[in-house]
Amino acid sequence: MDVGGILGNRDSKQGKLNIPRRRKWVKRRETWLVILGVILHAVYMLSIFDIYFKTPIVHGMDLVSPRFSAPAKRLVLLVADGLRADKFFEPDSDGNFRAPFLRSVIKNQGRWGVSHARPPTESRPGHVAIIAGFYEDPSAVTKGWKANPVEFDSVFNRSRHTISYGSPDIVPIFCGALPHSTWATYPHEFEDFATDASFLDEWSFDQFQNLLNKSNEDPKLRRLLEQDNLVVFLHLLGCDSNGHAHRPFSSIYLNNVKVVDHIAERVYNLLENYYKDNRTSYIFTADHGMSDKGSHGDGHPTNTDTPLVVWGAGVKHPRPVSEKEHSDHVLRFIDQHVHDAPTPKEWGLDGIERVDVNQADIAPLMSTLLGLPCPVNSVGNLPLGYVDMKKEEEVEAVLANTKQILNQFLRKSHIKHSHSLYFTPFKPLAHYSSMLNHIEDLLNARDYKVAMQLSENLRSLALQGLHYFQTYDLLMLMTVITLGYIGWMVFLVLHVLQAYTSFSRDIFMEEAVHQKFNTGKQAQLFGCLFMAVVSLLLFLEGTPPLYHAYFAMTVFLWTQILDEYKFIKALWRHLSGKKPDFVIKLLAIGAVSLIILELLVHSFTERILYTWCFLVVGLIACIYLYKLIPWRSGIPVFICLACWFLSLFTLMPAEIPDNNKLVIASGVMIVVVGLTAKWLDLHAAGNKCWYGICNHEKRQPGFQCTFNYRLFWLGYHW
Repeated sequence: MDVGGILGNRDSKQGKLNIPRRRKWVKRRETWLVILGVILHAVYMLSIFDIYFKTPIVHGMDLVSPRFSAPAKRLVLLVADGLRADKFFEPDSDGNFRAPFLRSVIKNQGRWGVSHARPPTESRPGHVAIIAGFYEDPSAVTKGWKANPVEFDSVFNRSRHTISYGSPDIVPIFCGALPHSTWATYPHEFEDFATDASFLDEWSFDQFQNLLNKSNEDPKLRRLLEQDNLVVFLHLLGCDSNGHAHRPFSSIYLNNVKVVDHIAERVYNLLENYYKDNRTSYIFTADHGMSDKGSHGDGHPTNTDTPLVVWGAGVKHPRPVSEKEHSDHVLRFIDQHVHDAPTPKEWGLDGIERVDVNQADIAPLMSTLLGLPCPVNSVGNLPLGYVDMKKEEEVEAVLANTKQILNQFLRKSHIKHSHSLYFTPFKPLAHYSSMLNHIEDLLNARDYKVAMQLSENLRSLALQGLHYFQTYDLLMLMTVITLGYIGWMVFLVLHVLQAYTSFSRDIFMEEAVHQKFNTGKQAQLFGCLFMAVVSLLLFLEGTPPLYHAYFAMTVFLWTQILDEYKFIKALWRHLSGKKPDFVIKLLAIGAVSLIILELLVHSFTERILYTWCFLVVGLIACIYLYKLIPWRSGIPVFICLACWFLSLFTLMPAEIPDNNKLVIASGVMIVVVGLTAKWLDLHAAGNKCWYGICNHEKRQPGFQCTFNYRLFWLGYHW
């Protein structure tokens, strides 16, 4: 065997290699394998960003000006960071609701629902979805979401002036480079997790109140506040900080819900008394929720479900639930949310119409209420269940929303077409211009019902088209990466067969009678030519440099595998000569391994699979052990019951709040089981069943001192 090269090409004199030389060859080969493995996994790990974490933002689209009058002159956005929907709507232990003011708004003045956030449920992505209307650029994860990796449009950009107070981690993202804004943040030192953080919310309100009071003495500030298209944004961080520090079941967190409700009431009264024109819209929501353990980030409903209350100018009043209540479920694009669950009866709101939205839908809602163009990168759908407009104005608002999303689609299509050698268009929108003309004709004919339906259908197609171009290269990249990983696994299998089994020796003894030919140089030449062609095509299409690395790694691996063609052919001939039982056993092992791998993958989302695994394993183990050790018939039963008992564990929620009673109960059970087992160990001689479990070996139980010592320490730690 040749000792050169990463793969170590075979030599016909392999059988004459001595053991020291072979060990040296294996060591050198495995050193190269380790280096190659590190490079391969590092390169392929970066592919995650190109496959899933591509920025959805494109530039160069024109604004779509709305063709209707603004329902509101100004808008107030209150965001309670980290506020869970259930903790906001449900009553406390005394039956009193924690948000009495906003609850009265739901029943008498405005509309309500649950806003569904999208993972990652973090503060910056949530606020970007609310204010800019798109789901956070995942490439920002590499910068900790503290800075904008790319510029994006927002409702604040389109406003005449924005006033904002709150956290130094959120407010500067949207107002730091905004010339027409007035904003301030508290110092980072104020965020003390050892105290009640609700004072941070009070700070934001006090700053806004001081601004209004100052305007009474400052004519310039007064004129600024009297302008239209004014946005007021108060970021209320208290619930998030208290949720992390004290958990969402704590009295401090629950009291913070009352604090933000009181702030909403004071803001409402303050502005209504200040303007006295009923031209202010109010939106109260949260960027994300909070898990029972005081964390957030994943897609659990406690993190994704947040409250949404909208009232004021341009907002519909509440109405009872009807069989034909409005739903935007046909418009869902990224998150397929309508109602994750029916409205709980304890909320006391099941008789009032609930309008759920995706979090990104709030941005076009704010733009519509202010009569502003939607942010150019928004993918939100205007929730008509909230806006109080005439029928023709509703159609115009939806059409403006549709054109804005369609502009993104057209821009992405143009960019992809200009760089692709073999461009595949999104066929459902091949005749989008005729669709728009038809909608305009229907508007002129005052056929608003059909115009609305066609506008919504066109918007849905535009969103599908955006998704199409967002994942345009996904199939190609997934194929290349998958082939690369398969090649790496085959590569390692060949190494193991050559270095650690007798296959190599046996195979080449058999192969000696066959005609020999060398394919190494041919395979390497083919690999180089193929990679050169692929690199040229990728270069002409203007793909990122990492695309070349993905293809190069995959082509390199399969070139090296083809370089082993002689060994693979001999291996196939060797296995073909084996008995059918050997091949069947090999295929069965492969099939079982594949099934186990699939179960492990699906178990990330379906924990109930573990329950079925425990049930099946318990039954199989019981039968196997009974045949293996029939004289200890109690052990198979014990193993079966233990597995079935464990199967209940994976049916429980993944997140369980701290419960001292369960800890104490488990300690008691451990002590009782230990004492019972010790007693049975000493007195099992008279019982055949327990004798079969505990005392098969003919020896006297010992280590009494050790047992007592362990029991003492268990009780001490418990």
